[in-house]
Amino acid sequence: MNSQALLPKDKFDLDVVNRLSSATPEQVSGVAPSLLEWIADMNWPVASEIIQVLPGFYKVLLPNIESILTNPDNDIIWRCNIISKLLTQFPQESLLPLFPIIQKYADFIPQNEDEEDLKNVALDFVAWYQSLTDCHQR
Repeated sequence: MNSQALLPKDKFDLDVVNRLSSATPEQVSGVAPSLLEWIADMNWPVASEIIQVLPGFYKVLLPNIESILTNPDNDIIWRCNIISKLLTQFPQESLLPLFPIIQKYADFIPQNEDEEDLKNVALDFVAWYQSLTDCHQR
């Protein structure tokens, strides 16, 4: 399968979910940055479907997610969606490299409403992650 076939043609292209479900990690890796762009707006019908399949490819997505989260020029809502909707579906041990980045968002002083949303999402993520860690240590 051509990797480009794994990208939605438009925000209503729900057939892409079937193609993604049968894709290999190598195929997804080739389009990972573009694929992650489709969850920038969770109001798009395809976004809520894609986000259900993406966790199966967490290993190839993590480097791209780290780049998205560390680039201050990236849309704040996109970063919020990645943290709150996608990363919470990944295996806990895979999140360890991203934890310091998200912790910085939880600790920063917001300058506007969007940054306040990012801080709150990060705080929720940190609490969720730590609750998982506490459960595993018992």
